[in-house]
Amino acid sequence: MQLIELLLERSALPNGSTVLDVGCGIGGTSRHLAKDNGCNVTGVTISGKQVDIAKRLTLEASGGLQVDQKETFKLGDGSVRFIELDAEKMGEFFIKEPNVAKFDCVWISEAMSHLPNKPLFFQNAAKLLNPGGKLVVADWFKSEDLTEEQFKADISPIEGL
Repeated sequence: MQLIELLLERSALPNGSTVLDVGCGIGGTSRHLAKDNGCNVTGVTISGKQVDIAKRLTLEASGGLQVDQKETFKLGDGSVRFIELDAEKMGEFFIKEPNVAKFDCVWISEAMSHLPNKPLFFQNAAKLLNPGGKLVVADWFKSEDLTEEQFKADISPIEGL
């Protein structure tokens, strides 16, 4: 929750924004942006299992308030829906008829490191952003010049080495 709030503060994302949450997992950030910031969020993840869990949790959180047949749920002043989608295909998916969609924000938190083609992600994000839109990115990357001591302290525990 603190990371979400920090990113909202740093990005100055206006309430009511349309947001594409890339690598949304089970939808915690998407639900927070919808409920607490009135955003209309589309969460995408490559995992069908995560989409199922996200939909179930969102159905519970919304009290069953479904906005439309696309399984879009009302949360607070916002809404949220989840799509099983490979992030590398998001550009063609959202630009192709009848799915043409542009967003005020493309949000990716702790998922960038999982994408094999990072340049393609940035190209797609640029295609999907409205003029003046925001790209919000938070992730960790291993520095190439870590000392052995830094590697043992910071990377080994994460990678399970």
